Amino acid sequence: MRSPTRRAALAVCVALLLVTAGCNGGTTPTSTAPTTTGTPTTTGTWSPNATVEQYPPGVAANGTLTNASRLVNAHFNATANKSLELTYKGVYSDQRFVNRYAHGTNQTPYYSTLNRTHTSDSDHSIRRAGESYQTGSHGYIKDDGGTKTDYTVTQDPSSGGSSWLDLAPYTAQRTMWGHLSTGNYTVNGTVERDGQTFVQLTANGSTPPDKLPSYEGTALVTPDGVVYNIDASFGPPDNEYDESISLDTDVKWSGAPPWVADLPQLSLSVVQDGRALEIRNTGGAALPANVSFDVYVRNTTTETVEDSDRSTADANGTVITDARLEPGDAVYVTAEIDGNSSSFTLHDEPTRGDYTFGFAGLRGTHEHISYRLVTGVKTSQYE
Repeated sequence: MRSPTRRAALAVCVALLLVTAGCNGGTTPTSTAPTTTGTPTTTGTWSPNATVEQYPPGVAANGTLTNASRLVNAHFNATANKSLELTYKGVYSDQRFVNRYAHGTNQTPYYSTLNRTHTSDSDHSIRRAGESYQTGSHGYIKDDGGTKTDYTVTQDPSSGGSSWLDLAPYTAQRTMWGHLSTGNYTVNGTVERDGQTFVQLTANGSTPPDKLPSYEGTALVTPDGVVYNIDASFGPPDNEYDESISLDTDVKWSGAPPWVADLPQLSLSVVQDGRALEIRNTGGAALPANVSFDVYVRNTTTETVEDSDRSTADANGTVITDARLEPGDAVYVTAEIDGNSSSFTLHDEPTRGDYTFGFAGLRGTHEHISYRLVTGVKTSQYE
């Protein structure tokens, strides 16, 4: 078997069903998010002995990992209320990335980053970096494309460009499951490290239906199912890829990064017994006057954000702010909709209109900040 530090790449993005997340990466600023005081490694004292009682969830009595979903669920359930940082790295023939996902003693708020360098040839490289701070309902994203920095404020978003930034908890879970379900992992003894016993799982091939030319991996897992390391390599012999996942629970959570305070933190809600929309600046910077927002509405709520396609809205329109919206200030939107005719009006004070709002979406861009807000969603993306 090749060194366990060799790992998978482009094939992971496709064969492991890592959606859009596996192709991005990130770094954690020392002035924001958790401060890491220890880095997990696969070093330690190995022993060939492992008892069935030590086998993690999802591992059968014969030592074979037969239920990757059970193991991944056990991992995220056991770490839900722990301060942690999960790091996902990849080295490909033309790309390197580092993704990080971190939270405190609750799963929200959380902080995630990506940092990717893509080299198309020896003389040209493209770098992308991003940071994201997500609360129970809102998200704040910083995206550095190399030549400019853009920001996005979201409310109950679906994935909008990088699922590692928008929906990191689900993406991290999918990434871990991708490796553990694709490799033919079996128990290969135990490792003693820092006074803790880990069960070592190793793989020397892939399992159907994700049959790959090669897959070799090593994972260190506690008996209760916490996955501390996965190191793997796979792909065709002439173009092998490397990936790793590592968990650090020796971290300190520091909350929102400083740049979040520089954004107008807008929130959208249905008020006045459904007869108006409220656009409120809940904190951060002031929203300037003359910002244009596209509004799309329905008179019923929607099950998920994915169901809120603007093409199926009752009506679409535009409102423009007529004054600065300072933190704590709000404006209100009413609608008049009659068949194919509709109009939206912005008010400085709470006002009741004729139209009853069930669901509403608000989109707009001012200078380098974009807003993607929705309300009237029955199931939040963060639940």
